[in-house]
Amino acid sequence: MIICPQCGVELDEKMHECPLCNYSGSDEQVKSTESSKSQGYPQKTKILTDFENLTRYQKRKLFWELSNVILFSGILVTLIIDLVIANGITWSKYSITVCLVLFANITLFSFWRHQLMILLGGSFLSTSLLLVLLDLYNEKIGWGTQLGIPILFSLYLIILLLTIIFRITKQHGFNILGCFFLATGVLALITDGILSRYLTGKISIHWGLIVFISMVPITAILFHIHYRLNRGVDLRRFFHI
Repeated sequence: MIICPQCGVELDEKMHECPLCNYSGSDEQVKSTESSKSQGYPQKTKILTDFENLTRYQKRKLFWELSNVILFSGILVTLIIDLVIANGITWSKYSITVCLVLFANITLFSFWRHQLMILLGGSFLSTSLLLVLLDLYNEKIGWGTQLGIPILFSLYLIILLLTIIFRITKQHGFNILGCFFLATGVLALITDGILSRYLTGKISIHWGLIVFISMVPITAILFHIHYRLNRGVDLRRFFHI
């Protein structure tokens, strides 16, 4: 004999619903399912709330820790595979070197992002070391020191100058885009000169000059538009973003 757990009425075995209180066993299942779901939501909400309550420094530190776990896990895995397959360190030295350079750059960005000279200087040195080591791994081909580092130095120098200009400039708008286009042209000139010297032994500029000349009118137009607009109008307000 079945008794309704809600009102105590005796029910027939074929009945799926109480005729007095309309109680159904499926209602209990729905309630239990909803209660289990509702128990999971506070935990997820608590995790999101805890993350939002972290300071910027704590968030950067958390990002740094997670990145390090991924990088050093990759180093360990590739090293073990290389040792098992080749009985020594062969191809894994490339991935290990790249991971260590990434670790250095992530550390710089996480803790010294507001100190421009330390950030760019440390990033340049670590990346240059990567190019030198790749040169050594390939039996001193020379492209890293003679080609890669000069281009890398030019790139970081342009980034440094652009950052200083942006910090000095009070009004940010189309002039920022103009500076980027002009910097691209200058970098093309320098890269063309470095490549020609590396390949032919003398400096000759061809395609870099074409790129620079193409960037000059674009830069001039952007500067003109910027200074014709009302002062203080930035890109977001201009495009209604």
